[in-house]
Amino acid sequence: MPLLNRRDFLRTGLAGSLVLSTTLRAADSPPASRNTTRSGRAKNIIFLVSDGMSLGTLTLAERYLRRHKNRGTRWLGLYDRPDVRRSLMDTSSASSLVTDSAAASSAWGCGHKVKNGSINITPDGLPRPTILQLAREAGRATGLVTTATITHATPAGFAANTAFRGDEAEIATQYLDRRIDVLLGGGTKFFDPSRRKDGRDLFADFRREGYHVARDRAALQNTPADGRLLGVFTEGYLPYDLDHRADDALIASVPRLPEMTRAALDRLSRHEGGFVLQIEGARVDHAAHANDIGGLLHDQLALDEAVGIALDFVANRDDTLVIVASDHGNANPGLNGSGGNFDSRGGSYGDTGKCFERIAEISRTNSWTLSGLNADSTSAQIRARVAEGTGITLIDDEIDLLGRALRKDPSPREGYRVRNSPMITLAQIMANYTSVGWTGVAHTTDHVELAAFGPGSESIRGMVQNTALFGVMTRALGIAAPTSV
Repeated sequence: MPLLNRRDFLRTGLAGSLVLSTTLRAADSPPASRNTTRSGRAKNIIFLVSDGMSLGTLTLAERYLRRHKNRGTRWLGLYDRPDVRRSLMDTSSASSLVTDSAAASSAWGCGHKVKNGSINITPDGLPRPTILQLAREAGRATGLVTTATITHATPAGFAANTAFRGDEAEIATQYLDRRIDVLLGGGTKFFDPSRRKDGRDLFADFRREGYHVARDRAALQNTPADGRLLGVFTEGYLPYDLDHRADDALIASVPRLPEMTRAALDRLSRHEGGFVLQIEGARVDHAAHANDIGGLLHDQLALDEAVGIALDFVANRDDTLVIVASDHGNANPGLNGSGGNFDSRGGSYGDTGKCFERIAEISRTNSWTLSGLNADSTSAQIRARVAEGTGITLIDDEIDLLGRALRKDPSPREGYRVRNSPMITLAQIMANYTSVGWTGVAHTTDHVELAAFGPGSESIRGMVQNTALFGVMTRALGIAAPTSV
């Protein structure tokens, strides 16, 4: 791959941070130089990501916890701390005002705007050094934790270079080549020789390189505390947190995000040189695409638990930079009403806060609910399955609407055609009971929340470009300009 000299890196890094950002403030700084102030040095970095989290998602999580747990989220609780810097972040990519996760994470991971679908490859075709590569060269341990496949776009944005985010088999091999110390998530199909096109047994290759390999929760719990760790627990994504907690088999075999977070921190903190760790709540994004309020809320709460574990880790220490952010918004969920909502039967149930009582009754995601239905499902079967998963008993016209969606009935149902799928039809019906509405089924261009504290966070303020966080991290680590990928 092409080498980068110091001058080219600084020049292109600055240019990348200025793309689509003429109105943003001076916090959009170029990549690091050796002129790092002592006060900004960090031994460790913990970067927590709620993928696809619109502000409405964070608000719903806060309201839910206030009502049912008599406390707020750890995330919004940060805003009460005088040492925490809060900002709004622009997420646009090099090719679109609406980014995808690959371009968004790459902006953090290499300090440049890249095109949607690309991972740390700039529009000029150059692969850019990533934050985990640079951290490793500087003597830090490195780690990635996610509820998606471990090779998915967001974790890959901190560690890999590829023009196509879907090449997850190649990303898996790059992780091995680059000796990422801790890898926890899903995606066995990208390591299994029977599933890889090249027939390569990456599990065996990782073991030969000294990695402990965990394929289930028990193995994770019993893995020796020393050495590198590859934990891959499902063929694809990890289950939604809501479905996970309702299934004894999943509870026994698959770790949740908070457990993986704790395992990663326990292992990485043993490295005397410090570490850089990214932790992603990936399925917040997937639930937003599906307009699934149960899935969305509980995966956001699981990410918030991970934030709490990170806060426990850094308590009484001043050597760790903590960043909590979203990479982009998605579907913009929100609680709609003005104190006099009406349910689908025409009866008023008053305060929209009561909607959270109905949300609390949801025991399964809409994906689980629909997995038990098909085009041949009867009205009775539809009513029973939806009631089992959501605690909501649909009325006849709602059952008819969902039945037509299952049958792909071409008769008009919704003017905005993307809402005519069974998944979104069910979500719209549930809005009659929860009052949670959605603007669409895709990523948005909204600015997103960013919070940080610890050494190096001083420059975060006002509005920033997503590319600025690369400079924040490299300066905090005291990393000089990279010369190669």
